[in-house]
Amino acid sequence: MIGIGFDIGRITESVLSRIGIINIENPLYPNYLNGDYKADIKTFLAKNYGKAVITDGAYIDLNPGTPEAEIRAVVEKKVRQSIDFATAIKSEELIFLSTFLPMIRVGFYDETHVDNSIRFWREIMETTKNIRVSLCNTFEYDPGVLLKIANGVGCGNFGLAFDVGHAFAYGRIPLKDFFCDIEPFCKTAYLHSNGKNADEHLNIFEGELPKSRQFQELVPLLQGKNVLLKPFDKTKLHENLDALETQGRFKVEVNAPVHP
Repeated sequence: MIGIGFDIGRITESVLSRIGIINIENPLYPNYLNGDYKADIKTFLAKNYGKAVITDGAYIDLNPGTPEAEIRAVVEKKVRQSIDFATAIKSEELIFLSTFLPMIRVGFYDETHVDNSIRFWREIMETTKNIRVSLCNTFEYDPGVLLKIANGVGCGNFGLAFDVGHAFAYGRIPLKDFFCDIEPFCKTAYLHSNGKNADEHLNIFEGELPKSRQFQELVPLLQGKNVLLKPFDKTKLHENLDALETQGRFKVEVNAPVHP
């Protein structure tokens, strides 16, 4: 199923007939969860869009793998706020970006991050039963740490998500290999392009991604997954959907049905 990322108050209704998922980004925005967002939730629910909903979780500077207990307490607060928000708007999945920094390249940092993350997410999932929570790659060179966390948490509604643009910019293995490693844990992929040197969130017909052999090899593997378009530029959403369709990559349906 195809979806698009939106600010909850700025949903482009003209494209809704072509997608099956609305991806709400707001908890990802710094300080959004510090304000009064109840009106946003009420307005969104009143619209009754008739689409599946996937929500992004709080991210910037929030590291569940930190050894600092007081910081972990703040992270837990933001994660639980994200869960409450996502549940309130009837999301089927809540996706948190990873905070792992592979460039540190120190063994004890990697081990501490994995151990603390496993404990953190196990505690979160003990009280999170009605929504899937997924952890998504950001700066990772490969999915090794993410796989250790997913296997360590060992919870049926805790998984992984795949960000194609992040893996293209920062990964050091082919996109196909990155995805195939996490595929058993993955239901959703974010899709945006870049010039392979920064997280630019370009339209999918721009940058280096659509020209790459890596992407051509990956595309067939994404069939059957939720695929969420995530360009910063929200003025060319129809063009993004057209690119998916005309290149024969994904079937974009008019009046796309909701999930069963």
